[in-house]
Amino acid sequence: MKNTRFHVLFLILTVFAISASAKDEWLQVRSNNFNLVGNASEKDIRKVATKLEQFRETFRLLFTQTNLSSPIPTNVVVFKSDSAYKPFKPKRADGKADNFIAGYFQSGEDVNYITLSTEGNDTDTYGTIFHEYVHFIVNTNFGKSEVPPWFNEGLAEYYQTFVMEEDIRAKLGLPQDGHLALLQQNKIIPLDTFFNISNAALHQNGDHSRSIFYAQAWAIIHYFIANKKNEAMSNFLTLSLKNVPEEKAFQEAFQMTYAQMERELRKYVEQNSYKYTTVTFKTKLNFDTEMKTSVLSEADSNAYLGDLLFHTHRPDDAEPFLQNALAQKPDSSMANTSLGMVKVSQRKYQDAKNYLEKAISQDPKNHLAYYQYASLLSREGRDEFGYVESFPKEKTTRIRELLKKAIALNPAFTESYELLAFVSLVSNEGLDEAVVAMRKALAYQPGSQRYVMRIAEIYMRQEKFDEASEIANRITKTTDEPVIKNQADHLLEQIARGKEINAINVESRKQYEAAIAAGAKPGGRRQLLVRGGPDGKAPSPEDIAKAQQEFRMREINRQLRKTAQDEKQIFGNLQKIECRNGIVTYTVKTESETFMLTSRDFQGLTLMSYEVDPGSAGISCNANISALKAVIVYKPKTIAKNPSRGELLSIEFVPADFRFLDAAITTESDVQTDEKVETFSAVSPNADLKEDFNTQRRNAMMEQIKAAMRKPLPGEKRELAFIEKSECSNKGSFFYFKTQTRMLKLSNPAAAKLEMRAFTQDVENLQIGCGMKAVEIPVVITYKDIPDKKSKADGELIALEFVPKNFVLEN
Repeated sequence: MKNTRFHVLFLILTVFAISASAKDEWLQVRSNNFNLVGNASEKDIRKVATKLEQFRETFRLLFTQTNLSSPIPTNVVVFKSDSAYKPFKPKRADGKADNFIAGYFQSGEDVNYITLSTEGNDTDTYGTIFHEYVHFIVNTNFGKSEVPPWFNEGLAEYYQTFVMEEDIRAKLGLPQDGHLALLQQNKIIPLDTFFNISNAALHQNGDHSRSIFYAQAWAIIHYFIANKKNEAMSNFLTLSLKNVPEEKAFQEAFQMTYAQMERELRKYVEQNSYKYTTVTFKTKLNFDTEMKTSVLSEADSNAYLGDLLFHTHRPDDAEPFLQNALAQKPDSSMANTSLGMVKVSQRKYQDAKNYLEKAISQDPKNHLAYYQYASLLSREGRDEFGYVESFPKEKTTRIRELLKKAIALNPAFTESYELLAFVSLVSNEGLDEAVVAMRKALAYQPGSQRYVMRIAEIYMRQEKFDEASEIANRITKTTDEPVIKNQADHLLEQIARGKEINAINVESRKQYEAAIAAGAKPGGRRQLLVRGGPDGKAPSPEDIAKAQQEFRMREINRQLRKTAQDEKQIFGNLQKIECRNGIVTYTVKTESETFMLTSRDFQGLTLMSYEVDPGSAGISCNANISALKAVIVYKPKTIAKNPSRGELLSIEFVPADFRFLDAAITTESDVQTDEKVETFSAVSPNADLKEDFNTQRRNAMMEQIKAAMRKPLPGEKRELAFIEKSECSNKGSFFYFKTQTRMLKLSNPAAAKLEMRAFTQDVENLQIGCGMKAVEIPVVITYKDIPDKKSKADGELIALEFVPKNFVLEN
């Protein structure tokens, strides 16, 4: 199933005001590279801005070839106290608030957020921020999957202890006692394993193993820098990225073996004192005079808080703040834009459209509002599975207009280019322009593999197989994101099939042309004879043309694939080819009906072409060959609930004026006669099972969902329901579900272990947790039917699986 951004947050019940307190004065401080807002004092906000600018400048001066001018702005929210910060702190993996955190960095596609309280000490407050900011810089410039995790994590760990003294000396790589203690108490990870751990594998490890990896990554970066092996480290990275085997690359760069390095590293972590790096600048890094301060209205402060909550995947919590902002300032373009995005996440698309239209009218220079409006329009054409067949021409035009306005207003906002390319793929036009757009996006964010994959998909559509293959091969070897890896793997399969089919078509064309040429020669096996009429006159040009046409049609009929008794042969065209979940689905259209056929792959198909040049339209996933006529042979199947009429066996491209001839007259003797051929018989396709294509496709998708769903274990029950509400108290966490026959109250004693999956894009940004209201998305619940008299629960919840509308559960 399509992967969506399905953010599941199990919220503890936290009571806080739904608007920024009117007693607090909120300020806005703008520095060169950060936009800070907060209810802390101006002095404290400026201190935060100075520290962030100093860290960024230090990194810039040490990594001169790194581009720190990110197209994504960074907002910083500075709270005056931990109690003011608490309602906005991030959630842990189990959904509970991380009350011990003092500051964090949240990256986003349109804006980054840094949040912190001025009450914490600097080490606790800024360590996580500096760490994640380094990741943001590395990922933006190089791509998370292009840089090995030992370097990415080690560098972030090394820089997170950054300290600036007297605005002129920066201390880097201060010892981390926790890392040292962990390494001294455990074995070092063998380097042949350590250097080959991928991001995906790292996050699959348990907490203890992951902690050792972070500690060792810090230690090895610290060792390299302390021993002035920066150049050797750079050479090692370069060789590794060129696919030189890790151990060979290491020996070439460092002139030592893994065994020698492991001994050196062990001695290094067991010593009693550690060097750190001090960088003294020529002039003080003081940015205070460049900052501008202004008072922020209550409406604007609420808009920022609502936008922050939305970007930390809490849209329901964000809405009250944004509504408060608009109650006080209806013309707030920021609040209208953010609330529009909240409504999109809540699947209230008309409301979203209204807010985004207001945002645009109130600020015609709001590039984000134009982009979000275009994104909303692109959603309207998608079904509950996220599938979009096509956009109406007028909608395509409108989306393009909005995106071009967004790009003109802010060329650095790269998501506009990506959506523009997606629309080009759907409409199958403007593909060259789409590639240019994606290259512009990559100029701003060279590390985005998602953008690179979009280019590969466009190349595949254009049948530039070698270019697409090169990109997909590189991504599938390096990416740590399962969705992108699946896309790359699937694209490689499509490329292989496309190449095979193109080769078959070329060879078939050659064979056909050779056969026609041989038959046209005097004495050839098949020679067209045209004699005069009964009056003895020579045949007219019209007679010759007609005879040639009859010969041509008989020749094609004769060469067609012979059908078996249980096979059917029809004349029509393929409107669409789709590849999903290992099945290839073909939409076939004849003069009288439209229906579906399927095949496991393309390899088993017989493909021929008679007097037709398919051009660049090969048989591949999403190929557009609807303009070509073909003789199609399939094997009927009568499997219950299967929307496919049967298995496709062969495709033979024929001229548009093709017609079937009676078998009795397509013989060798008939071709050599001077009699007029009077009897022709066009095969009339079957007219049964005239189901609408979209209905057939949905039925097929529903069956695939049922096959992929969790199967109940002994003692478990399963029902289709809707979430009515949820409650959390000192008695526990409970969900209320409305089924067709009753109301169920189920306990959720182990939130972190609750299994959840989404088979519909409707759950995008759905916020699940305490205090939920009714959700209009069907969900299959699995539970243990063990009533609890104390809490009056009907059982214990095991799994939630969100499904599309009209889903029917068959137990």
